[in-house]
Amino acid sequence: MMIFDSAGAERFADFVSRRRAPLTAAGGLTGILIGIYSDEARGMIGWTWTHVVAGGTLVVLAAAGVFSAAWWGRGRLERRRELRREIVAKSFDIHADDFDDDLPSDHAVIGRELRYLERRTTSTHLVVLLHGLGLDANDFRSFMNVAPQHTAAITAFGHNTQEARDDSYRAIGLATHTDLVSGAINNLHRQYPHKKLTLVGFSVGADMLLRLAELWRDHPDRKPRVSSVMLLDPNINHSTMIITGSMAQLNPDEPLAELKRIANTPRSPVEFQNICEYLHKITEKDLRQVQRYAADLWDYWEPDGQYDLFFQRTQRLQAVCGTLRVFFSTHFEHHFNDVVAHARQRGIRQVFDLRRVDHFELCRETFLKREVTALIRRR
Repeated sequence: MMIFDSAGAERFADFVSRRRAPLTAAGGLTGILIGIYSDEARGMIGWTWTHVVAGGTLVVLAAAGVFSAAWWGRGRLERRRELRREIVAKSFDIHADDFDDDLPSDHAVIGRELRYLERRTTSTHLVVLLHGLGLDANDFRSFMNVAPQHTAAITAFGHNTQEARDDSYRAIGLATHTDLVSGAINNLHRQYPHKKLTLVGFSVGADMLLRLAELWRDHPDRKPRVSSVMLLDPNINHSTMIITGSMAQLNPDEPLAELKRIANTPRSPVEFQNICEYLHKITEKDLRQVQRYAADLWDYWEPDGQYDLFFQRTQRLQAVCGTLRVFFSTHFEHHFNDVVAHARQRGIRQVFDLRRVDHFELCRETFLKREVTALIRRR
């Protein structure tokens, strides 16, 4: 704050008096300018405010639109991915040209279908699964639902419940089953030629992989490019074929009596549990088909205590298919030490292993997800 004394006040009054004319002109001009441009100034300020607010609104709306479109697109893409990840029931048509050799007259398979389940993923690995005697591809559903790999499970000819009462699906022998499974694996491999192929066989499905190695040895042009193979509780000789041996002797004309007989064959609570679970699974199947398959498999293996065929077939499979792993459940543990001893005599190592799980646990998601992933990483 400036404080004026009397002398200062007089000097200020003298200054204003001497410059009254210029100051009066400046004040008038300022008033005129304010009067002329005040409305335009207010308008300019209003225009600027309106358009800034509107522009902000447009930006917000545009951002909201982009976000909504991105969210919708992501949802649609995810739904498409989920659809691709669903397990889908499919089938292959069976043609005469699928067979190099002539079929027996009672093997009516041409014009029928071989069914399978598939769950596609973007993985570079395709895992093909083969089930046990009298079972079907559905036994692998729990694994397929969680597997990071692209998976396909093949159901053996005539083993669907829909085919149990269909006379078009009469029982066929092991050789024809092998041709059909080989054709299905090759068909899948042709559909996905850039994916690495892994084959997994459970129980009799493992026996089928051993049989396929023989077919591919005799017909190398029919062998797909296989990256790795896993066998789960394969048969070794007749001593491991308790269920298969019983089914081979089954009389399909008396199904109830025969199933009761088989239920009395277990020698331990664990075997009884496996038998009950197995019989529950096959009661809706065509028992003639199961019996014919079992009888041929019984003839495929040698008597108790002999291991030569098992190791010959295992080594043949390893030769044509690359990395091989063979897992046994606790059901096979009284044979396991003998298997390892014979394997070492033949120079076979890091192939056989025993897991503290039950027979049917080998084809469930907990075991398969871990071991299939480990097998693929070994490549």
